[in-house]
Amino acid sequence: MKTKKQLNKKIEQLELKLHTEKYIHIPMLSWKGIGKLGLTFLLAFLSYFNFMLILKIYNEYNLGYIFASESEMINYTPKFIDLIVLYPLLGQYILIGLTVILIASLFKELNSYDEDGLINGLIFGLIAGLTLGLIAGLTLGLILGLIAGLINGLIFGLIAGLTLGLILGLIVEFN
Repeated sequence: MKTKKQLNKKIEQLELKLHTEKYIHIPMLSWKGIGKLGLTFLLAFLSYFNFMLILKIYNEYNLGYIFASESEMINYTPKFIDLIVLYPLLGQYILIGLTVILIASLFKELNSYDEDGLINGLIFGLIAGLTLGLIAGLTLGLILGLIAGLINGLIFGLIAGLTLGLILGLIVEFN
């Protein structure tokens, strides 16, 4: 038969176990934790310098036309070499994703790929986000472009037609 002290100790252990399962805790630093922390800082460091590389490419290859208005486009000539910025952008996306995964893994043990967890969610989110974003962007761009084009064409067509009709009508009337 267990004593009251042993039962209280067992209850405290169960309460502690329930608490640690319910809330996220920073694990005790071990060699494994220090390695994860170091890898996290390394990826954050690489993310920063990759971003600096993107800025250097942006300035070096004069990619300012990406955000230029139509009146400023005369100063820029798009070239095929401008696509060089795509590789560092993709690398930046991957580095930031890996940094986020490592930061999450510092606080909680992550589920494996087979289970529904962070890795599975990120992979699905990446694929679904890119495809749905591409489809939605193209569709909305097309629809909104058509609507804006139709409205602008209708307004400018009416104004130009009325103005031209008025001028031609006045010319014919007074000749």
